[in-house]
Amino acid sequence: MRPVIRFRALLAAVLGLALTTAPAHADPGGHWVDAWATALHRSSAAAIPPLYENQTIRMVVPMRGSGNAVRVQLSNAHGDQPVTFGAVTVALSESGASLAEGTLSPVTFSGASSVTAPAGQTVRSDPIRLHVRTGRHLAVSVYLPTATGPATWHRSAVQTNYVSEPGDHTGDLDGGSFPATMRSWIFLDAVAVNHGPTPGTLVAVGDSITDGSGTKVDGFERWPDRLAARLAAGPGRHPAVVNTGIGGNRVLTDTAQDGQSLLNRLERDVLSRAGLTHVILLEGGNDLRNGATADQLITAYKEIITKVRARGAMIYGGTITPRKGGSGYTETAEAHRQTVNTWIATSGEFDGVIDFATAVADPFDPQSLAPAYDRGDHIHPNAAGFAAMADAVDLSLLR
Repeated sequence: MRPVIRFRALLAAVLGLALTTAPAHADPGGHWVDAWATALHRSSAAAIPPLYENQTIRMVVPMRGSGNAVRVQLSNAHGDQPVTFGAVTVALSESGASLAEGTLSPVTFSGASSVTAPAGQTVRSDPIRLHVRTGRHLAVSVYLPTATGPATWHRSAVQTNYVSEPGDHTGDLDGGSFPATMRSWIFLDAVAVNHGPTPGTLVAVGDSITDGSGTKVDGFERWPDRLAARLAAGPGRHPAVVNTGIGGNRVLTDTAQDGQSLLNRLERDVLSRAGLTHVILLEGGNDLRNGATADQLITAYKEIITKVRARGAMIYGGTITPRKGGSGYTETAEAHRQTVNTWIATSGEFDGVIDFATAVADPFDPQSLAPAYDRGDHIHPNAAGFAAMADAVDLSLLR
């Protein structure tokens, strides 16, 4: 299926996205673009993040945009007590927990080296002069001097991050003080770049299929990772691709383990992203397997489309991928999936359509994943399936 492009998408391209590349909260000194971001959520009885006290966590993030300055955003959005960030540094990553010499920079917040984020709040750093380019990895080190309580986190980073022995090790260049590893993002919400060629931010939002369930740790095999690589390998300027998928997430319903519904987290995880220009929406499968109807999902999609457009961004609808034989599959849910996908493809409500479902479906049984793309649970694609999904995106929509 070829994407359906509405007139407003073409008009935005002609105007060079002039109305969509400057968020309302941008600093007057320049144009900020989120070059990495995640979707943070609260802990639950089934998934409790570690508690930290007098330790440093070092998180290594793949930068999807280039610039000559960076800005760090830390979040206590889901905490139940204030959290103090006693010291924060950024540097280019060398290998493991080690940092590239000559790149270490302290991070300040309104000129101070430490900051306390009240429960439910997010803090944003001052600009840090540091040249980064697409494809490099940036290490963000955060010292937590006092007990944090359950951390605001993203449970499944599918990437190795590091935890120190006791003390402030934000300035350590080598990784010797970081004996422990973890595979989550802790408090780190976004990293933005400024004064560079990256024109905007594309937010890929969804559930575990966007979050990359089952992909190789440090393999960067998720479909947004593969899409970012395709864009970087091509000519011209392109938006930074950031991933705000959450495994198990639903469009309509909050759950204790899998975060607030997309409707309730839309502002925080999508609309507030610096430099937002594009959104790819691929979510709804978990709603359908839990009894939601096509009409309920379509109504929610319309609300999301309206809110994204109100921020001057374009939104593309991804068809929901097949899951016959997987947990929760029923013929009723499948009928609703087909109704939803037909609406996505033919209603003209989205600025374009990305037919993820056809990209990974078995051509002889379209209700199922193709065997070559099935991770084994009949729901989640494998690495080859995620690559096929990325290849289904018409890059002309994003340039």
